Amino acid sequence: MDTRLLKCLSFKSCTSSSTIRNPSQDDTPSISREYHLAVHTASYIEIRSNVEAQSHHLNPTRERVKEALPSTPTRLTRLLSTFFDHTETASDLCLHLRRTLLHARELHAPLHDLLKTLDPTHPTPRDCDRALQLLHPFETLQNPIPDNTFSAVRAALSALKTLLDRRTAKSLSRLRLFRHAVRGSAVCLVAIAVTVVAATVAATVHALVTLPAAGAGVAVPVCASEKRETARLRQLDAAARCAYVLSNDLGTIDALVSRLRAAVEADKVLVRLGLERENERYLVQEVIKQLWKSHQGFLLQIEELEEHIFLCFYNINKARLLVLQEICNDPAF
Repeated sequence: MDTRLLKCLSFKSCTSSSTIRNPSQDDTPSISREYHLAVHTASYIEIRSNVEAQSHHLNPTRERVKEALPSTPTRLTRLLSTFFDHTETASDLCLHLRRTLLHARELHAPLHDLLKTLDPTHPTPRDCDRALQLLHPFETLQNPIPDNTFSAVRAALSALKTLLDRRTAKSLSRLRLFRHAVRGSAVCLVAIAVTVVAATVAATVHALVTLPAAGAGVAVPVCASEKRETARLRQLDAAARCAYVLSNDLGTIDALVSRLRAAVEADKVLVRLGLERENERYLVQEVIKQLWKSHQGFLLQIEELEEHIFLCFYNINKARLLVLQEICNDPAF
């Protein structure tokens, strides 16, 4: 498994938004352990089984998300709703790409069956004849591998992260104001308490005994607005981090798709060369040898790409659960 996948795998737990690790931290041993744990979790295995059975479903579902979000839209809820919309789109595109890869396997199955029945290092004249018969229809096939499948949703996730970051900065500014106000209120309360104690001391000697208690009884006021803003900040942070990780996941898949598409195009060039020079048996034999090598690579690339798709499904669901949990933890929702 290549390290680009491991760098994108950044979800450790669904307990809180703080469990999303920054993908920029290149800690290969730690990430390798994380990858190993991820692919052996029950949720990953279940997702892979469902995708292979063509019955994958988002978790949490669109209906569950709609229930969790407040009915009265705000700037924050619109951003969060957009996040869930983009992750749903990404999931749909992953499922479509998975079906495309199954179709690509079917198209290459006759070539795969042929190459299994011959010695690629020494193709016989009969092998060349069989190969030429097969290559004629194969050459006319369109490349089944798409290009830039996730470019639009990646751009949308990046734009969303920018908006979330701006909203996070505003939320942090509000929190600072709240905390300054709380500290100011506490100072005022202490000053009032000192004044009261001083007046009491002047009236009675017994106030000296209660002075420590009076000072200890001064409490910093609890700011409900600060709690509310902290909850918003956690939601924004979770959504922004998840959007970043998923955008990287999809970028990795797009790169692998482009590589696979290029490999198919290279095979088509080989096939075309063999058909154009079919009377030159030595050249046809060389084409068969190269096709056998490239086909092994084609199968490995499809397997690697499918593995990335399964992990992306897993990360999409994990991201949605993380953000939903922060929403449900907000007492105002």
